[in-house]
Amino acid sequence: MSDPVIIAGGGPAGLMLAHELGLWGIDSIVLERLPSRSGRSVGQAVNTTVVELLDQRGLLEGLQEHTTPVQGTHFSLLWLDMTPLEGRHQPALLLAQEYLEKELERHALKRGAEVRYGHDLAGYTQDEFGVGVTVRADGGTYELRGSYLVGADGENSVVRELAGIAFHGTGPASCGLVADVEIDIQDLPEIHRGARFCPVGGLYSSVPVEPGVTRVITAEFDKDLPGASVEPTAGELRRAIERLNDTPFPDVPVRWIRRYGGPSRVAETYQAERVFLVGDAAHTFYPLAGLRMNLVLQDAVNLGWKLAADLLGWAPPNLLDTYTAERRPQGLRAAAATDTQLALIHPVEKVAPVRALMAELLKFPDANRYLLELSTGLDVSYAPEGAPAPVGRRLPHVPLVTAAGAGSVASALHAGRGVFLDLTGSGSAANPVAAWADRVDLVAAEPVAEIGASAVLVRPDGHVAWAGEPGDATLRPVLEQWFGTPGA
Repeated sequence: MSDPVIIAGGGPAGLMLAHELGLWGIDSIVLERLPSRSGRSVGQAVNTTVVELLDQRGLLEGLQEHTTPVQGTHFSLLWLDMTPLEGRHQPALLLAQEYLEKELERHALKRGAEVRYGHDLAGYTQDEFGVGVTVRADGGTYELRGSYLVGADGENSVVRELAGIAFHGTGPASCGLVADVEIDIQDLPEIHRGARFCPVGGLYSSVPVEPGVTRVITAEFDKDLPGASVEPTAGELRRAIERLNDTPFPDVPVRWIRRYGGPSRVAETYQAERVFLVGDAAHTFYPLAGLRMNLVLQDAVNLGWKLAADLLGWAPPNLLDTYTAERRPQGLRAAAATDTQLALIHPVEKVAPVRALMAELLKFPDANRYLLELSTGLDVSYAPEGAPAPVGRRLPHVPLVTAAGAGSVASALHAGRGVFLDLTGSGSAANPVAAWADRVDLVAAEPVAEIGASAVLVRPDGHVAWAGEPGDATLRPVLEQWFGTPGA
């Protein structure tokens, strides 16, 4: 058995990665600095891609009681027509991050992960065989040996700092507060309900957390972040809301409050030998339309199976290098998209004509679809140049009919392995992936028009690696590219 993968950070990125590794039987130890789960997060919505990622691992069912469908999405609070996604993709959901984290932890533990609260990474060394980690806990330190170290420890990542990886900033900064206040959202003045663009230079949103409790989030673009030692207060929150909405906010108890903000940042690389970065440790930007959580979970799902392949001995050459090659461009793209959205919000006197023009352009279906896919993460593609659709893209969320009955594309990916989908309706005479049976499943199903191919090879992260006819000679080199030598 190899040493466990050590994951610094027990938020969504770290827990999702632990779950992904567990699907392959790889042990992991999650070190979480906080003594217990806090439930204090900005995240209140998950977009289409996140919903489908959770569904493809069978994680969505346990969250349904905590979700509410979101009827629309936006680009810089310019609302988009959702029609192009109907019948092909799941809707976004309101889902508090605390419920997502609890469910991810439950499944990670079930898969063999160990989560240690109140344990903080203090340092590490690495060699060609693994990593040595120094952990702070209970007033002392101890040592751990791991196969790899993954920094999932947020935008102030200790792992990133120790690895010497630069964290470059771009675009406008914001100064924000997030808090749970003890008032039912329906008892707030109408202007304090929901999300709104504030002409004075900022954003405001509120969502119900539970009966009698509302989460409020502010962002102001003409304010500098105070120093880290300056604790936010209920009075500061109320004044920020009143500046943004120009209406008194009730003086109600605040359960908790924290500060966030700064410019968009993306790490110079996501890997330093046996050390990797995922989630906010690799990139951070203003949370708009669930795009931040989208990147966080996609990082974990992209890296998990690749680490497992390496530790199980069947990874093809340079497989781990594809993590940074695939995910860092997505971090840069999301940061640029966020900066663009903020630039369309402030300063209002300069951007108002541009926003009016954007609203007109969004009446064109192609423009609407482009921004819709960008805002939901559905535009992510790992296709090599010139590859035909659907190669590189995630499969659409569509029904799948097999000999076992009706299912979905998502259910075929629950095991977290590769999948060869034979969509001819008759099944192939021979199993073209038989030699890779320990890492790729064969699923024969009825034809699916939305997929647009007779057969597809799907990576464990849900992205199509190959499309064609089941007997095509082009399949084998792609299998070897992503799933290594048969029997390795």
